[in-house]
Amino acid sequence: MITLPGRYQPIGGPTSGGMSHARVCLDNHLGRNVLIKELQPGVDQRRLLDEIAALTAIRSKHVVQLYDVVRDAKSNIVGIVEEYIPGEDLLSLVPVSDLSLFLRTAYAMACGISDIHATGRVHRDIKPNNVKFDAEGCLKIFDFGLARTGSVDAATQGAVGTTGYMAPELCVDDDQIADFDQAIDTYAFGATMLRLLAGTLPPDLRRSPPRLPCAAADFSAQSLQLPMEVAAALNRCLSFDRGDRPEMAFVRETVGAELLRDQHRAAFVVQGTLHNLSATQRNVTITLTPLGAARFTYDGLRFLVTPVTGEIFVNNVPVGAESVLPKSSVVTFGGTDRGMGRVHVPFDVSHPEVVL
Repeated sequence: MITLPGRYQPIGGPTSGGMSHARVCLDNHLGRNVLIKELQPGVDQRRLLDEIAALTAIRSKHVVQLYDVVRDAKSNIVGIVEEYIPGEDLLSLVPVSDLSLFLRTAYAMACGISDIHATGRVHRDIKPNNVKFDAEGCLKIFDFGLARTGSVDAATQGAVGTTGYMAPELCVDDDQIADFDQAIDTYAFGATMLRLLAGTLPPDLRRSPPRLPCAAADFSAQSLQLPMEVAAALNRCLSFDRGDRPEMAFVRETVGAELLRDQHRAAFVVQGTLHNLSATQRNVTITLTPLGAARFTYDGLRFLVTPVTGEIFVNNVPVGAESVLPKSSVVTFGGTDRGMGRVHVPFDVSHPEVVL
């Protein structure tokens, strides 16, 4: 066991897990509990340095914070001081039967992983055991002992990770080299979400390599009915071919859109009359004779415009069929031959944010 600086007072004994063991300590200077981690005997110090490098670079409310390092008499780093997160990991939620809870958990975790990936890093051990909710209910991803940069030549010898959450490309023999990128975290995220829904991973996913596609891993066929777009995105996360897996930012936006379903509002004024679109008023048809007519629709996620008659433009681009309105748009009635007779209608859309 390392010798702790005087400011840290141990609370209880150490707990061991994987390559390190940890002690909860009271930081007497700041009056808060922290977690101090040190490596198990024989574990390469690189694991500790990799975790420090990752946590120093990442800025995310969904990633555990690094507070300090512990050095020995020779100034070698022998421990790290992290944010302490009490409570149970995500396995305490299994199986999730509430759609809102599942979507909020998936969104927060997707935010954290996309923040990790934005720094060019790969966590490499995403699983329910490495995710907790803090005292304020904020989801936190921790245990970055396997974290690496996700460069194109990133590789490891032998299988590294947790069975059931390792992407197919990581399932190699001990004497083989496995190259990887951020898509391995996407796969592990998909497996974690399936574990939350199903309660356990199906046997085909616990194989090495996993047998995919797998009917039991179809998110659209789980007992909790997911929105179609979310189920499709999660199914892509479990693609055997890593090139078919989406970026985590896409998953974040897809799940976030569902959390904001029916919360948007749009307003536009036509010839002095105010029109609104929302969950309580989903359709409005505007007719401006002889310029044309258009139907505006809110489907719960997007605002759309469909030409009925005449020529309709959105931001000066002709609309030939149903079109999604951008967040900032001007809808124009009448072709360019109408000159000053055309009518331009600014479309004002609210921009709600996901609040967890």
